[in-house]
Amino acid sequence: MTIFSIISAIIVAIGTSFSIFLVYRNKRKLNNTPGILISMVIAVITGLLVGSIIGMISGETFLTVGVSMIIGFVVGFLAGHPVGILAILMGAISGLMGSINGAILGLFLQYINPTILLGILLGFFIVIIGFIIVYIYVTTNSKFSINTEELSPFAIIGGGIVLVSLFLFMYSSDMVKIPSKNDTAQTQATSSQETSSSEVNVTTENKPIVKIQIKETGYSPNVIRVKKGVPVELNIINPLDSSNCLSTFMIPDFNINNLKLKTGTTNLSFTPDKTGEYTFNCGMNMFKGKIIVE
Repeated sequence: MTIFSIISAIIVAIGTSFSIFLVYRNKRKLNNTPGILISMVIAVITGLLVGSIIGMISGETFLTVGVSMIIGFVVGFLAGHPVGILAILMGAISGLMGSINGAILGLFLQYINPTILLGILLGFFIVIIGFIIVYIYVTTNSKFSINTEELSPFAIIGGGIVLVSLFLFMYSSDMVKIPSKNDTAQTQATSSQETSSSEVNVTTENKPIVKIQIKETGYSPNVIRVKKGVPVELNIINPLDSSNCLSTFMIPDFNINNLKLKTGTTNLSFTPDKTGEYTFNCGMNMFKGKIIVE
């Protein structure tokens, strides 16, 4: 996934940079509406893909959204700058909107076949940026005579068939698993039953070691009582693969964020330095536990 993300980022950088270069190079011929629309399209599709890539890699909401917004704004500004102030405004806003949506999408998709879905987004980026580059060349160069005013209905139908076929292939294969309502309800009910009685108390121990078993329904135990100022070692046993959101572990109040759990046992130590009740949870904040510091 990391290698593919790097490759995707390089393709995005090259495609976006080249399309913006063409806008600067032909700014006298791309004034008013065409230039504004081009800047908006470049900013939206770049922000969407960049936000998705950062979200899939980082997993930290604030950082992902913040960095994506900055990149989307800068891309929109640069794409609209050679055209005029209105293009700058529309490009910057489009970049912000695209990057925010991309960041949220990336954070959600990091646990659901991220490589496949990133590949689909990259395909859309290549097609859209390709159309932008072709349009700029045709509009600004008399040697090309492609009709850019309308698109053949056969091309629209063909593109629709490809997208529908790809979706049906993914839906019917084992690569994408879409849970039913019954599965979700059953999982939530089982999780509630288990969490109600899963607790361990190590407040009397000098060197407490707590084993946390990760299951598809959550954490066991999911309530841990510890003593303030006494270092605690957590042995987190994870039988799941990295695509599951439970493979990411967080205790935000003790500065433990987006810890990637390997398949097997991960050892984690921290010192609770304040009393109270604090939450630990998975990457998507769906499954939670509680640490009670006395």
